[in-house]
Amino acid sequence: MPGRRAIATLVATLAIGASAIVAGCGSGSTGPVTTAADGRGVYDEAHNVIRLAPGPKFIIRMPDPGEGSEWRLMGTSPVGGVSLAGMQQANGGGDWNFDTIGAGSGVLEFQKFAAGADDPDETMTFEVEIK
Repeated sequence: MPGRRAIATLVATLAIGASAIVAGCGSGSTGPVTTAADGRGVYDEAHNVIRLAPGPKFIIRMPDPGEGSEWRLMGTSPVGGVSLAGMQQANGGGDWNFDTIGAGSGVLEFQKFAAGADDPDETMTFEVEIK
C-alpha cells in the first residue's frame, strides 16, 4: 500500500531530522564535552557552563599550559555549591576535580602564569550553577 510506505518514509525522515537537531544542541558551551569512566562530566574551555544538581562531582580539563607555565585557580571567595576544600589538581594543567555541595552559583577563574611571572598570560572562566 503506497499510503503506508509514504507514512513510513515520512516518519523515518522526521526521525533523522530530529536526531540531527538534537545532536547539534550539544555543540554549545553548556554541558560536558565528555563523560569520565566513573560518570563525572568533563568540561573544557569550549564547554565552560556547568549546571548540575547537588551531589555529583565534575572535572575541569585545562589545556597543557606549556613548558614552565601553570594554571592556577584564582580567588579566595567560595563558589556556592562547589567544595574547594578537597579539590585535586593536576600540576597546573590536566584534570581538576571538584565536588558539589548544596545549591549555589559563581565563577571559577583560572589564570595561566609563566614561571616567575607576576601577571597572567591567559584567563579562563567557568560559570557554575548548582541547583
